[in-house]
Amino acid sequence: MAIQTTTQRQTLAVAYGAAALWGAAYTTAPGSAAGTEVTGGSPAYARKALSWGGSNGVVTASATFDIPAGTTVVGVGVHSASAAGTYLDGASVTSQAFASQGTYVVTFTYTQT
Repeated sequence: MAIQTTTQRQTLAVAYGAAALWGAAYTTAPGSAAGTEVTGGSPAYARKALSWGGSNGVVTASATFDIPAGTTVVGVGVHSASAAGTYLDGASVTSQAFASQGTYVVTFTYTQT
C-alpha cells in the first residue's frame, strides 16, 4: 500500500534523519555495506554530525568533509555514530579526485514516497 498522506511520509522521513546522525565519505562505492572510509589529512578527515530538516516527506542534511591529498571520493553514507556505530545507508557520487588537501561538500537527501 502506498502512503497516502504527507503527514505519514514526513513522519517516516524524520525517523530516517533521527537514526542517520553522522555523515561519511568513502573511497570505494557503498552498497549493502559501507565503502572504505577516507582517512588522514591535515586537518584530518572525520565524520560529520548531520542536522536534518525538510517537509513533505523529504529531509536533507549538509556536511563539509576535509579530504587529504591523493584521495578520490566515490561515495557517501550515513552512520549511527561518530566512530564505529552502524552503517545505515549510502550512495555512489560522481568521483572527485583531490591532488591537494581540500574539502568535499555533500547534501544528503532522503525522500519517503
